[in-house]
Amino acid sequence: MNKKRLRQWMVPLATATLMLNTGYGVWGGTDALVSRAVASSAAPAEVSNLTAVPLDTSRVNLSWTNPLDINFDHVKVIGVSNDVYVDNIRSNSYTLAGLRPDTTYTFQVKTVNKSGDDSQGTTVQARTASTDTPADKTPPGEVSGLSVTNLGYNAFTVNYIMPKDADLSQAIIYLNGREVQRTTGTSYTFSGLIASTNYNVLIKTMDKTGNISAGTSTAVTTPALTVDTVPEVTGASVTSVNNYSVTVSWTRPSEISTVSLYRDGTLITDSTGTSYTFNNLSSGTSYSFTIKSKRSTGALSSGVRLTATTNSTSSNSSEVSNLRVDSKGDTWIKINYDKPSSAEKVKIYVDNDYKGTTSSESYRISNLREGRWYEIKVVTVNSSGRESSGVKVSERTDGYSSSSSSSSYSSNYEKASDLMRIAENTLNASDWRSARDAISDLPSGSGKNNLLDRLEAIRNRAIGTGSSSSGTSSNTLTSSTTSPNYNNGVAAYSTSFTLTPGSRSAYIDGRATTIAQAPRIINGVTMVPLRFIGEHVGYQVNYEKAGKKIILNRPDDGKQVVLQVKNSTLAVFELNNSRNYSTNITAPVIVNGSTLVPLRVISELSGYQVNYNAASKQITIKK
Repeated sequence: MNKKRLRQWMVPLATATLMLNTGYGVWGGTDALVSRAVASSAAPAEVSNLTAVPLDTSRVNLSWTNPLDINFDHVKVIGVSNDVYVDNIRSNSYTLAGLRPDTTYTFQVKTVNKSGDDSQGTTVQARTASTDTPADKTPPGEVSGLSVTNLGYNAFTVNYIMPKDADLSQAIIYLNGREVQRTTGTSYTFSGLIASTNYNVLIKTMDKTGNISAGTSTAVTTPALTVDTVPEVTGASVTSVNNYSVTVSWTRPSEISTVSLYRDGTLITDSTGTSYTFNNLSSGTSYSFTIKSKRSTGALSSGVRLTATTNSTSSNSSEVSNLRVDSKGDTWIKINYDKPSSAEKVKIYVDNDYKGTTSSESYRISNLREGRWYEIKVVTVNSSGRESSGVKVSERTDGYSSSSSSSSYSSNYEKASDLMRIAENTLNASDWRSARDAISDLPSGSGKNNLLDRLEAIRNRAIGTGSSSSGTSSNTLTSSTTSPNYNNGVAAYSTSFTLTPGSRSAYIDGRATTIAQAPRIINGVTMVPLRFIGEHVGYQVNYEKAGKKIILNRPDDGKQVVLQVKNSTLAVFELNNSRNYSTNITAPVIVNGSTLVPLRVISELSGYQVNYNAASKQITIKK
């Protein structure tokens, strides 16, 4: 049979899934298979437990377990010729009809996320029954030992023993008559239930021919919801206040081992200690701190609230100034800085790990990895042993090269892309570092550069709180309540910003966040952090160290803006409009590793309305 007639024969089978091998040859050839092998870097995970069970001479039942990705949307089946046979399957099974008897089929199932990105797909084979073979009509045995454990007001687990039938395929689990899962496992947990409610669990078995048993059932009643009154901490007080930090202490109730700590309503960390220092605060600023007792179940108390105002200071004299990267290599970075007269020595931290102490004004950090971003913090220590909050700068060691094969690169790139997506979704420091390590091991290329740009976009949101505690703490990326979606390092457009000179607290579209560098008023000009705003209005921000140039590109409209540190010329290139112009501005400056530009630049960048209210001392930027 030629290909044309085969395709004509396939038309009535549009409800069937993909047939890669029908016994007449491979439809589409290996080139078509290879073209489908490269999935979108944003594709969801594959289905698992994919099985194909022949029901008779013309039908096959496919079943699977959908992935748990939050971005997963539906399942579809793709033909080698790129035809979609079945789309928008939102269940975990599908019966294919109109197949040929005694024929081996290979079925492929792909997952699709909410953005329409496909996975590579998972395949399984099955052979339809022969017309000469009597159909198996005997269902398998039932499960035994059905029991309920972990019974709670909104969840419970059922356990059971599968029968010993040689042709057993899987168990089908129902709740109140509705199928919820097909599985080869021996337990299942129901969640999201209602307290004080009667439920009926039914478990049927299915063999490889598709015969289904009558099932074994049990009744379950969830208990009533009880309110857990968690006892509060006692003796809560503010024990120390500095320019940039506040220390609080408390006494835990005897039955409580952990407390949750909040600053201005935002969870900062959990601690098993009895004191905690909130660092990286702004001077002369009032803060609210809440301490909530936390049970092992996750239940929280209402909390004890404390307030404190950090000490005011006219300058950051206790910190080093002019912190900069002097030089670097594949495995080392050398930094220089100006040490204040009040400091006896400085401590060096890399990614919050202590590296060393020195009294000089330079330090060479060794034993680093190639092509990796590092956050370096310099903390001053005075003669009394008092430490400052620290000043940070970030730098990447020189590039990494590899002679790895193409297949090895593809596998490593997919792994790095997966870790990058996790870091973007969680904004968690440990996830960020996992992505960084995987990306740094990739050979140089555009794919690696794109991942590094996205990694840098997260890095610029400042890792952790830099806090210290007598207990343990978790490290997260400081962020607003809703995480932005990045595309090669460009954040989704934001429509409004509210900033205050001297304060790292800000608002994006009404959501509270913390920025790496506070705005400043320098010589009567209000200067704001360029990267923070630029990336939120659609720009990719790059810095050329040699010429101290800041280059911003917006892919949406082809606009490019070029600035230079200590240079009062702003150049704008509107590529899609074939229009170029330049204007004079107050020269950009670098403060603690961040580039500050005058407010006027922001309006030039994006057409936003910019205003500084002298009475409220707030900067508003609106579309």
